Amino acid sequence: MKMAHVEFHENFRLIVEKIFNNWQNLRLAVEHGMGGRNGQQVAIEIVDYIYKYCMGNENISEGELQQVLEELMDEEFNTICEDGSIIEICRHLLRYKQMSLRGQYDEIESELTKLPLDKEWLNPNVKITYAPADVDSSSEDEATNTGDDDDTDDMEVDQEDKTDSVLNCPSSSQRITQSQIRQKKEFIEPDPGWTTVRGKKK
Repeated sequence: MKMAHVEFHENFRLIVEKIFNNWQNLRLAVEHGMGGRNGQQVAIEIVDYIYKYCMGNENISEGELQQVLEELMDEEFNTICEDGSIIEICRHLLRYKQMSLRGQYDEIESELTKLPLDKEWLNPNVKITYAPADVDSSSEDEATNTGDDDDTDDMEVDQEDKTDSVLNCPSSSQRITQSQIRQKKEFIEPDPGWTTVRGKKK
């Protein structure tokens, strides 16, 4: 029983890491500096927190786990995901937890191998290249604006459909349009619906 318990913990940890390594929204938020210079480490800590949260709570609903993950993305990356990816992640995490408890690791592995994972990046030994939204910011990491948001509005074409994905960085008044995000999608070709990221509105 003890061996099975250890196996469950170790395998479920790998499952959680694989799911988050494949979550493009989180990687985009890190690469575009939404979590600051330590964004990668923050993302790793989020993975660890979600793993421990799942392990420490016997009966978690999808809604509860979803709320936890949404709050973490909001607080740590000032980012709101509007593509339903968080719902999918929470659903898979809880489903795989139950399958792991039943020892169905072969079935889980079979499903996870279908994910278009390019490389595990949630590792402190993997270097992440940060690509800020714009290069016209005159400061480093600190916002030098005095609350003048009109300039940032001019950077986005008004005629664009409001449903277009925008990654907003309030701390530096920078924006990333969907076309810019597409240029950063080389590392992963995610499942449809897993790419919309919207910065938290003030």
